[in-house]
Amino acid sequence: MRQIDAVKLVQGDVVLMKAGEKIPADLRILESSEMKVDNSALTGESEPLLRTVECSHPENYLETTNIAFFGTMCKEGTGKGVVICTGDNTTLG
Repeated sequence: MRQIDAVKLVQGDVVLMKAGEKIPADLRILESSEMKVDNSALTGESEPLLRTVECSHPENYLETTNIAFFGTMCKEGTGKGVVICTGDNTTLG
């Protein structure tokens, strides 16, 4: 395990997250321990949303619980995710 700048992340990198940290890229969740994120910058939703490994809405990328988005904040818990999009290719990019 090592710490690197978000700008150096590439698809396939695995990222560990904990409460108080900003999500550095769009991530598919691999592990979640009660991880909740604040998606208000993206969706306007004011309540922290639980992230899980389950793909709850395969037809809607923005609604599924197994994706954490670049620029959102991890509010509670911890998690691990694999980078699926970086920079301008992210949902907020």
